[in-house]
Amino acid sequence: MQPRQAPHSDQEDDRPGAARSAPREDSSADNGVDPELLGYLFDDSPPAPPAPEPARRRVGTALIESRRAGMGDAGVRAHLARKLCRLLPDLPPDRQDKATATALRTLERLARDHAAHVRTALAGALKDVACAPPAVARTLARDVERSVAEPILHCCATLTDDDLLEIIASHPAGWALSAIARRPAVSAPLSCAIVDTGDAEATGVLLDNDGAVIPEDRLEDLVERSGGHPDWQAKLASRPALSQRLALRLAEFVDDSVADLLRRRTDLDAVTAAEVAAVTRRRVAWIEGRDPAESPGRRAVRLHRQGALDETALGDALSWEETDFVRAALALRAAVHPGIVDDILRSGDARAVTALVWRAGYSMRCAMRVQVRAAGIPPRAVLNARQGTDYPLPAADMTRHLALYGVRS
Repeated sequence: MQPRQAPHSDQEDDRPGAARSAPREDSSADNGVDPELLGYLFDDSPPAPPAPEPARRRVGTALIESRRAGMGDAGVRAHLARKLCRLLPDLPPDRQDKATATALRTLERLARDHAAHVRTALAGALKDVACAPPAVARTLARDVERSVAEPILHCCATLTDDDLLEIIASHPAGWALSAIARRPAVSAPLSCAIVDTGDAEATGVLLDNDGAVIPEDRLEDLVERSGGHPDWQAKLASRPALSQRLALRLAEFVDDSVADLLRRRTDLDAVTAAEVAAVTRRRVAWIEGRDPAESPGRRAVRLHRQGALDETALGDALSWEETDFVRAALALRAAVHPGIVDDILRSGDARAVTALVWRAGYSMRCAMRVQVRAAGIPPRAVLNARQGTDYPLPAADMTRHLALYGVRS
């Protein structure tokens, strides 16, 4: 009887009913790493000279150990991912080298592994590797799982601006935008792309990042929009590149704590510092000038008769959260019954609130502040200005929104 020849470990009989190899050999059953990628380790070709390529030998050892342990096991694949990432810095730069090419193909397969925790292990190990394979980094950066994509988007230096701009253009989740905004260095094109998405949280993260380059025109836009996003204001007041002009503009509508941040800046010239201080003194005078015997409504009537119920007065009242005064001012300026003003401000309807401020003759900048401070509309739901200062709705639309509340033109 002829001795039975052991079957090759990488071959299976695909005939119906044919016996299958042991489970440990079927690494592709759960979409793990294909054993065929490791075939070169088991062929009969002469081994490569051992020196000076210790990293290549360690790659081969890692792959063999993982194969023997059973590549169908996700835990083994996760361990292999971490091990290969540690060896990457020592691999030869020539990607045509057989061991290197096999290691890279294995990493590419692991980046598409069906088990999320395998991809997460790979991302965690690869995020700080300076020589991370670009194809692997791009695959992980586009992963739908936050635990996979976030560390790569935040830390991986292999990703280029073009890669990141392409990801931003694909309308990713907010956490992905925030991860990019937290990168140690964010270029001007990336900053503009993040701001232009309109994602308030990612924009706030960007403003907190001193390593982000934000062009002057985008900073100006953010200063104007910050009336509807109070959480941006302190971040803007602390930005190293904030110009004198924008610092003064910001001082006009922020509360006292943010104005204090502006006053403490050492890069403001004497004129700008004096103007910021003057705004602060005006705010203090507003609150100290109240007559306890005069109700907010009567004070609004008095200022209206004096022609002083202007945007400055309304802005000072908003800064001190004097909502009753703001309601009275809007009713007087818009010639709308106070009860209707209350209905609009309580509605949570950003368009109706904006239309009311428009009818009162105030600016869209003021309308954004009224939405947040007086109407309690969440920043994410605020109707923002068009081109930084203009009303975003045509007059006919605003008239129609007011008519829904009984306001006739």
